[in-house]
Amino acid sequence: MKTKAILVFIDGTICDTRHRNDLFGTDAFSLDENILKDAPTDGSVEFLNSLADRYSIVYIGARPEGVMDITKQWLEITGFPRGDIYLADTQRKRLEIAVSLKNKYHFVAGIGDRWDDNELHLELGCQSFILREYHPNWSTVEKYLINERI
Repeated sequence: MKTKAILVFIDGTICDTRHRNDLFGTDAFSLDENILKDAPTDGSVEFLNSLADRYSIVYIGARPEGVMDITKQWLEITGFPRGDIYLADTQRKRLEIAVSLKNKYHFVAGIGDRWDDNELHLELGCQSFILREYHPNWSTVEKYLINERI
């Protein structure tokens, strides 16, 4: 039986990158010290920890694979629950990841902040929550996931 899971996008959904957005397109954008200055979005750490008792948390990011170690470190030091992490710098690659994840997990929901995140949720056949970038409303997600039976 597949593990029930929630797919969560990193940047903009649980990670506030605004302090380095002006560096986008430069090497400095992905420097470890700059990523470590990112803040969790309000309520994201607490909300995902509350879900981690019922679901596996699977993180996906629009980041190059070369920042995997620092991304893992950031998730750990900010207090997010453990979970598998997948990174890909193009939508095509993220869709390929989504297709492969369908064999491993039963996704109950996907949570993102951009409309193209919904494309992955559709591929997974799960509920899709598109939240306001950097200002997610976790109560909306909670309202619908509370009624989900394990």
